[in-house]
Formats: sequence, structure tokens, C-alpha cells
Amino acid sequence: VEGAVPFTCQGPDNGLAIEGGSTLAWEVADELRAAGASLDRIVVQVGGGALASGISLGFDDAAAIGAVESVPTLDAVQARGGAPLARAFERVVADLGLVAGTPADPSVVHEGLRRVADRRSRYMWPWETEPVSIAHGILDDETYDWLAVVRAMLVTGGRVVVVDEPALRAANALACGATGIDADETGTAGVAGLLALAAAGILK
Repeated sequence: VEGAVPFTCQGPDNGLAIEGGSTLAWEVADELRAAGASLDRIVVQVGGGALASGISLGFDDAAAIGAVESVPTLDAVQARGGAPLARAFERVVADLGLVAGTPADPSVVHEGLRRVADRRSRYMWPWETEPVSIAHGILDDETYDWLAVVRAMLVTGGRVVVVDEPALRAANALACGATGIDADETGTAGVAGLLALAAAGILK
């Protein structure tokens, strides 16, 4: 379409990239409604955070218009070789007196994150050493959309899952074998996070 700019995870390419990511959630919500089904949890690989924040916004919109009954729990997955969001999330949870994995009152989260945003350097800064992982597509130096992703995790009871290289490789082999899709370890990092949650007994 003339004048259209596709969704990418590079904010400088398109300031409306978040809206493109939200369409993924809208499409899932539409399929769920058509099937009379629901979704309890969504696990998303995170580098700069545009995909996760876009999906979160999309489900918020879907819930607001009644397309889904509730917003699913959002868990973010990062590679152990570079996990700035995990570090920030841990500090936010501690400073606000919240519990990771337990949904928090949205008004408490909103007010708390206003204070957090004023002290950004305490929570989010570029990784000190060059990040290295086979999931190279999520090795951003920092998570640019961190506040939006943290808000979504706190409100829905999600958490950050940090996975190592063997887990990323195993998840990739499983996902590619099950689907026949030639995905790379970045694309299947969410599967690694899902498997880690299952192994920890968090999934119901």
C-alpha cells in the first residue's frame, strides 16, 4: 500500500511500530473469540521490547472492547548472554514491594512506575559488556520499551525468564521439529522460556 511502513522492531524506522506489533494480539484475540477459547499466558522473546509492548497494548485494547475476557499473563524471555530487562524488573519489583508472578493492582503499578521513570538510570542502562548469544536477534544493549513491558508483567502477574544457550538450542530443535518451520534461536526463544516455566512448575 502506498505510504505504508511495515512493522519492525526498529523504532527509528517507524515511530508507529508498536501499533504494527499490536495487530498480532488483535489477530490472536479474533481467533480466540471465533473458537470460543481463551488464552492464559503469552511468552515473548524480548530484546528492545517493541514486540512485547505491542502485544501487551493489543491485548489491553482487545480486553477493553470485550474481544477477550481478560488480558493473558505476559512473560518476557531474555538470553543469559544479555538480559537488561531482567535486571531492571528485579529492581522495580524490590523497590515497589511487589511480588514477581503475582498480579498487582494497576493503580499501584501506575503510581509506582511514575516514580521509577524519574530514576531511569537505576533500572535500565546498556549492558556493560558486549552481549553474546545464539539468539542474537534479542541482544539489544538495553530494552528500550522496558517500562511498558514491566508494567504489563506486573499487572498480569508475569515475570522475566532468563534462558541459557543449551536451553535455546533445545527449544529451537523442538520447535523446528514440531512445526517444520526453519526458525532460528531468536524466533524460538519464547519456546525456551515456556519450557523453563514448565520445568519450574509455574504453568498450570
